[in-house]
Amino acid sequence: MKVEQLLQKGIELHTSGQLAEAEKIYRSILGAHPDHPDAIHFMGVLAYNVGKNDIAVDYLEKAISLNPGNPGCYNNLGNVYQQQGEYASAVPHYEKTIQLDPGHHKALNNLGVAYLRLGKLEKAGQSLESALALNPAYAEAHNNLGEVYYAMARYDKALNAYEISISISEEFVQAHWNRSLAMLLTGDFKNGWAEYEWRWKRPETPVRQFACGKPWQGENIDGKVLFVYEEQGLGDTIQFMRYLPLLKNLGAKVVFETLPPMIRLTTQTDGYDRLMVGKKGVDTRPVDRFDFFVPMMSLPLRFGTELDTVPSAIPYLKPDPDLSGIWRARMGEADAFRVGVVWSGSPLHRNDQNRSVHLSRFAGLADIRGIEWVSLQKETCEKWTDIDPDSFFTMNPGGQLSDFADTAAVIDNLDLVISVDTAVVHLAGAMGKKVWTLLPSPPDWRWLTDRKDSPWYPSMTLFRQPSNGDWDAVFDNIKACLFAELEKKI
Repeated sequence: MKVEQLLQKGIELHTSGQLAEAEKIYRSILGAHPDHPDAIHFMGVLAYNVGKNDIAVDYLEKAISLNPGNPGCYNNLGNVYQQQGEYASAVPHYEKTIQLDPGHHKALNNLGVAYLRLGKLEKAGQSLESALALNPAYAEAHNNLGEVYYAMARYDKALNAYEISISISEEFVQAHWNRSLAMLLTGDFKNGWAEYEWRWKRPETPVRQFACGKPWQGENIDGKVLFVYEEQGLGDTIQFMRYLPLLKNLGAKVVFETLPPMIRLTTQTDGYDRLMVGKKGVDTRPVDRFDFFVPMMSLPLRFGTELDTVPSAIPYLKPDPDLSGIWRARMGEADAFRVGVVWSGSPLHRNDQNRSVHLSRFAGLADIRGIEWVSLQKETCEKWTDIDPDSFFTMNPGGQLSDFADTAAVIDNLDLVISVDTAVVHLAGAMGKKVWTLLPSPPDWRWLTDRKDSPWYPSMTLFRQPSNGDWDAVFDNIKACLFAELEKKI
């Protein structure tokens, strides 16, 4: 078989997902022709496909040196950098692809995604529009354009783009997922909760396997054992624990599984018959028995929750009174208005770049007299902790907070919590504590749009960026509101 025929066979195997067989063919070609640029190129693509990005870069850079006029090499090298989150490094490779081949609609789409991740929304939109001008039936580009509109807070246009994407590709999981978030954000709970179930088809969402029981779809559970488990972040767990008493009201015997940081706090609340300690990536034990199971984030759908029917029996989480007393003794009598602060969330969160703030922004409020500042930050992130916390906070007990029971006990001894969008705002809200939540633009779906209050937490006030990245306006507003709050105390 001639080399070109052999290469074509390798590409066919590669395209069909038979990667090991394709690699054998590419290597056989390189055994006879060590500098064959196309075989080297596709070895790079194959390495990218299996996540071996360093190897992929080496192959693709060598392919480019051997054949600098091949636009596909530059596009694929851009994809490697994009997969690693190195969007600024990806951009010039996509641009080179388009320079060599102005009709390369995939490179235009990829460039749009890179610009989107870099926050260059206008450029992102232009690249994606160009891709769609070349290929109007490009479902992925319509979805990505929807993400750009979403980031611009143009939610109607985002929804329209997702609809077009889905009309082209009915099983396009990411477009359905994005549409669910836009629906929920804009208050369309009826359709949004149903669409939110598409998360189970996302590779990021692990589907648990159970030795017994069946999924609860809303049928009669009077006298039945129902296993309820958390599936996402701790903030989500706190937010949706409000549904546990509703399950009890249906007559269910509720077995609730939560992770270790929540166990002590959960023992202070009602809504379950048995508490189980969960472990990440571990399913229930074979000896456990229940009739039905349901993930927490599906409970709003099962109960048909709409904006005006959000369960709002607050507080549904309470601190341990003995633990609150211990922390009261540690903190001493308050001589001033006590405000707890969280300035950053987990650095692993996809939106951390937008939701977290530098501690120095809070330090800009230090000139307000009559406030004792208390850190609620359990773990500090160097990226956002740009000043010494001890230079600002009156009290910094973060290192002593072993779990959410401790955090709740400290919050119980505060007058106000001010935090970026992390689990702490959910905890304070579930306790009925006055909490001010700082939101980026666009916010997470649960905070809706254009309102200062939250149907989820009556004691919460939302402080929104008026435009993407504008924290200055948020902190100006915070400062004015703090002065007003202190005047009430005089």
